[in-house]
Amino acid sequence: MTDVRIDEAVDGLASFFADRQTRAGVVARQLLGIAHRDDDRLVAHLIRERRSKTRLDGSVDGSLRATAWSAWELLRLGCSKGHAGLDRMVGFLVSRQDQPGRFGEGCSERRHAIANCKHFMSGFFSPGSRDELIAPMVLPTQAVIVSEIAARFAVSCFALRSVLYAREERRDAVRRHIESLLTLSERWRDRETEFPSTVDVVFCALGALGLAPPEYAEGVNHLTARIGEMQNEEGVWEDTSIFHALDGMLTLRSSAAREVIGRAMPRLLQMQQPSGAFDESQDEELALIALRALRTQAVTGSAPQLFQKLHPTAARERQR
Repeated sequence: MTDVRIDEAVDGLASFFADRQTRAGVVARQLLGIAHRDDDRLVAHLIRERRSKTRLDGSVDGSLRATAWSAWELLRLGCSKGHAGLDRMVGFLVSRQDQPGRFGEGCSERRHAIANCKHFMSGFFSPGSRDELIAPMVLPTQAVIVSEIAARFAVSCFALRSVLYAREERRDAVRRHIESLLTLSERWRDRETEFPSTVDVVFCALGALGLAPPEYAEGVNHLTARIGEMQNEEGVWEDTSIFHALDGMLTLRSSAAREVIGRAMPRLLQMQQPSGAFDESQDEELALIALRALRTQAVTGSAPQLFQKLHPTAARERQR
C-alpha cells in the first residue's frame, strides 16, 4: 500500500460524493473539506426530515433499530446532546433498557453457572417481545444477522453505540451494558456460553465498546487484539464483510486498532470502482465507511499528503 494509492482512492471518493444530496454525501464532504455551497441548507433539511419521522415517544415507528440508526444519523450530521430531536430519540432508546425481550433475560441452572443470565447480563436494549421476530436483520453495513438471539444482541449494541456517541455514558444501565459486553467477550467462542459467536456480532460489540469511557480501555483493547489475530493474509476476516468489520473498528481509538485497520487497506483499495464507490451497487454507506477508514491512515501519518485534504479540524478530533 502506498500513499499515492490512498491519495488516488480519496480523489475517487471526492468525485463520487461531490454532488450527492444525501446524509452520506454531506458527511463525506465535511471529512474531505470540500463542502458544497448548499450543504448547510441540506443538513438542516436532513435533520428536519429525521425529526418528522419520530413519534411522540421519540421512536421511529416504535422500532429500536430504526430509532438507533436515526439517532446515529443526527449525531453524524452534527447534532449533540441538548438537540430536541436527538434527545427524544435517545430518551426512547434508554427507556428500552432491561425490558422484556432483551438479550440475556431469564435464567437457568446451566446459564447461571456460566454467568450468562439476567443475574450477570444487564443493561441490554430490548427490541420488543420475543413473539415478534427481528431476524434476519440487515444492517447498514450490509451484514446480515441470521439468528434471533444474535439479532437481539446486535441491535442492542447498535443502540448502545448511538447512546454512547450522544454522551450518555454516565447512566448506570449504560455502564452495566458495557460491563456485560466485556464479561461476555472473555468467553467468546466458548461453547458453554450462549454468546452469539459469529464474527459479525463481535464487530457490532466493538462498534459500541470503542465509544466506552477510558476506564474500560483494558477490556476493549483485549478484544481488539483477539479480533486482530483473526485477520487472514489479505487483512480481512472470514464470514463477514470488510465494510462491517471496518465500521466496527472505526470507533476504536487505540494504535492497535488503527494497525488492524491498516492491514485491511490493501484489500479495501482493490475494491474501489471506477466511479469512486466500493461496490457495484454504488452504495453510499459503504463508500463512507471506506473514506473513514482511509482517514485513520492519514491521521496516523501513513499518508501525509492525504491529511491535507481532510476537514481542517480532523487533527484535533477524537477518532470515531
